[in-house]
Amino acid sequence: QPNRVPPRRAVAANMAGSSKLLRVSQQLVSQRSACAGFRHQGRLAATSFAQPPASGSLLLRPSTQALFGVRSFSSQTKAEDEVLPAGGLDFTDGQIAFGSKSTFELFRGWLILQTCAVGWIVRNCDSLYNMSIKILRPYITHEILRYGLFNHFCAGENVKEIIPRMEHLRTYGVGGILDYAAEAKDDGEPIKAPKAEESTAGASLTARNYDYNGEKICDANALIFMDAIRAVKDATPDGFAAIKLSGLCDPQLMERMSSCLIQITHLFWKISQDPATRKDISKSPYYAIDREFKVDRDTFKTNWLDFFKVEDDADVQKMFDKIDTDKAGVISYLQWTENIRLSGINDIAASCKHKGPMYEAALNDEELQLYFNLIDRVHRILGLAHELGVRVMVDAEWIDIQPAIDHLVLTLQRKYNTGDQPIVFQTYQTYLKGMHQSVLRDLARSQRQGWYFGAKVVRGAYMVSEREKAKKRGVESPINDTYEDTEKNYHDTIESILGHNVGNTGSETGKDSEAEVLVASHNRGSIEL
Repeated sequence: QPNRVPPRRAVAANMAGSSKLLRVSQQLVSQRSACAGFRHQGRLAATSFAQPPASGSLLLRPSTQALFGVRSFSSQTKAEDEVLPAGGLDFTDGQIAFGSKSTFELFRGWLILQTCAVGWIVRNCDSLYNMSIKILRPYITHEILRYGLFNHFCAGENVKEIIPRMEHLRTYGVGGILDYAAEAKDDGEPIKAPKAEESTAGASLTARNYDYNGEKICDANALIFMDAIRAVKDATPDGFAAIKLSGLCDPQLMERMSSCLIQITHLFWKISQDPATRKDISKSPYYAIDREFKVDRDTFKTNWLDFFKVEDDADVQKMFDKIDTDKAGVISYLQWTENIRLSGINDIAASCKHKGPMYEAALNDEELQLYFNLIDRVHRILGLAHELGVRVMVDAEWIDIQPAIDHLVLTLQRKYNTGDQPIVFQTYQTYLKGMHQSVLRDLARSQRQGWYFGAKVVRGAYMVSEREKAKKRGVESPINDTYEDTEKNYHDTIESILGHNVGNTGSETGKDSEAEVLVASHNRGSIEL
């Protein structure tokens, strides 16, 4: 994608392709190799949201077996001004789209595109690979794949090999996203295995889930993520590193954390409503729950006493005063979440009058220790990124653990996004109902707390599985009902982030905490927006 960075700091990346077929070529990569990929639109396995991209659109993220990806963006170059027309990016101009490619590379890209569109090959690529190993032997098979698939998708096996390719692309005004393909080696027996996660059904292999094999493996994964950050610094100083938080802890812990955070949100709703007219929101999508109201002192006290045991009414007043940091006599949802900590929810749950959802959701002592271990890992990773000036994108995952990811990312952004640029980027999945409102709340948080807002905006990768899970559970689907709803959510989110920088979000001083956004889309219309 020709790399244009408008004054409002929007960056567009077009991502597509068949990740399953790519997995075969990545078996050639050593466990500690750095890869940069660029490929044309192939076959989208996860979602129906994709539209055919413009000619020459590039995917710059090939990851399937990697525990993490490293992606980078080049800055504007003189060559870019020479290549791009004055009126903006022209997706129909083949000279711009394919200027960096030789005839052989174009033919190879076309051939791979056609192969990726053959469902039978994609579904059976592992078997075909194993058959070739037996018939042609490993050396011939690997050489064919290396000069075909691997060289098409990947820029190299290490930082030294990647740099020349990145420099070549920069001369054409094309930026890159590097993927660092590496995975911790399990030298011990698994401590415990998580329950089967249905979210993998219908999700692309790039949306990888991590097996939990003990705290030592999580520590090893943290070291690999740190290697990725160093590799980005060496290969492309202006680049990004990407991490999946589910690789740093037991996914079951993240589900428990998410359940606790959801109950904290439900509690805010309950204490703000008249008990006689209070609705049941337990089956409502998490991000679609209304949080725009405020709670006054009397309502807070009355409803708090309905749910919790207290020794003295003065204790309730002290809690209200602690949350009401603005001393306005009312509490907003932002104030609520700033002061009701995940690690302190046990004290509140212990005073529950009834052992309901809040009581059951509280983390036990063992889980709290695992939670603190996770916090330590992410701070070591982001501390290094902050020291080296490398930006980190935290990938979004399935809905059962996403609230925990949101919570952790906000904690990291408060600490590391206070310098000259945002270091931590949150990923927002706009196919989720209510996600635009979630973005607006986080923009307000960044301004209220004084840190840079950093975001990657995607449509989402778990559409099929999330709908199936919601149906089985008898709850409303968290996914938007139509493509048009998602399109509106996506574009409204981008506009709100860009508008934040020029004070169009309703805030008085949007410039005090600027926002940066990565527009990650398959859709030509969204890139042109």
